[in-house]
Amino acid sequence: MEQYDDSFKINLAFDEADIMEEETLAAIVGRRKLQGDDSIIKEKTILEAADQLIFIIKEKQFKGGVEGSIPVLIKSVNWLETAEEIDDLFLGDAEVWRRPAIGYAGPLGGDFPLVTKEGHNILDVIFTSPMESLVEVAKILDQIDGVVEHGVIFRKPCTAIIASENELQIVDNTFQIESSNL
Repeated sequence: MEQYDDSFKINLAFDEADIMEEETLAAIVGRRKLQGDDSIIKEKTILEAADQLIFIIKEKQFKGGVEGSIPVLIKSVNWLETAEEIDDLFLGDAEVWRRPAIGYAGPLGGDFPLVTKEGHNILDVIFTSPMESLVEVAKILDQIDGVVEHGVIFRKPCTAIIASENELQIVDNTFQIESSNL
């Protein structure tokens, strides 16, 4: 068992994913605006410390080809250099915007960029077409100097509970477990 916060053991963690890749069960968290004490770093730390991880999602969030944004936490110092490096790596596939605290969302984040409670800026790396592999994108982001964390979660074992109008489907990283009518 893993330790969290030097004192608690986490046997089971539940979370809602913003979107999940069907093939790998890699998930994206942190797309929505952070509120109050929300922290992508804290959320990922808890999820990675749990012995068993279960995501609860709607059927429309379970996709074969994931597109849209991945939140990326970067060091506030020299943030523009990090943003430009990410933009160059995904040139033609994604746009890189700094998330604003208020007002206009654009490449530079407007006059009031969002700063997390840990002191980091958030970039939204917005893929305009489906990614070939969410896991590979996460590995690339992990290698960039200045990137502190990102919103991609991938680990084994992982289970997804997928809710549709008429049924719940339960899937894990290796095979489909069951499907039941509601």
